[in-house]
Amino acid sequence: MDWENIRFFRALVETGSVAAAARDMGVERTTVTRRIQALERDTGLTLFDRRGRSLTLTAAGSDFADATRPMMEAAREAARCAAGMRPGMSGRVKISAPPALAKARLIAPILALGCKFPDLELQVTGEIGFVSLQRGEADIAVRLSRPEKGDLAISKLGSIAFRLYAHRDYLEKTSEQDRLYIGQGDVPDAMPQQVALNRIAGGRFACYTDDLDLQLTAALERGGIAALPDFLAADRDELMQVGSAEPLLVRDIWSVTHNSQRHQERIRRTIEVLRTAFT
Repeated sequence: MDWENIRFFRALVETGSVAAAARDMGVERTTVTRRIQALERDTGLTLFDRRGRSLTLTAAGSDFADATRPMMEAAREAARCAAGMRPGMSGRVKISAPPALAKARLIAPILALGCKFPDLELQVTGEIGFVSLQRGEADIAVRLSRPEKGDLAISKLGSIAFRLYAHRDYLEKTSEQDRLYIGQGDVPDAMPQQVALNRIAGGRFACYTDDLDLQLTAALERGGIAALPDFLAADRDELMQVGSAEPLLVRDIWSVTHNSQRHQERIRRTIEVLRTAFT
């Protein structure tokens, strides 16, 4: 049985579509289809139900996916171990971080690190949700929530304060009882800053958006009061703090990497550089 065909099968299972699997593997969609067909011939199994527009695992396909999962995890673990055996500051480091945080605090020190070590290939992806370190989607994830499970090495990089901000024109022209808030999302698993806003806003929200840059834009457009991190709002003269100078809340920032990578020099030193962004 061709291991490459199994790799393409796992990519299709994990990404959910031929197009996504092709992007993940860096090939054309026809290559993914051809690999799956070859695997079905080798195994004598129909792995996918092709009725309709989407591919769905058959019962045999689901069983085969369960059987091949440990193989893929072992292959990824071997790749991580091999990478860890290469000394020095060279190779690729993939960093995932919230977009607004990456833009405001992380890009500058990351670029400086790349200039210092030209053989280091640094890739930054702006993402809010947790990526899969197990699947190699990132080497280092920077997050505002500490993960509770997984074979992970976690360290605190620093903390950021959130305060209430609004455009000075909005505050001057809108009476206190008529002021609205810019929310993050009216959902049960809301971000901590939304939970804090809910306690003071009384349901008076002009709009909701889960993107910090859009919240900033809404405040700058005189749309209401937003709970923004100081790094995003403190240097904007047109914005004023609302209420107490005390933070609405303070959130810790964490670096997360797979345990098997924590001793790699390029991972360790990249995390050290990220920590300097919050000191």
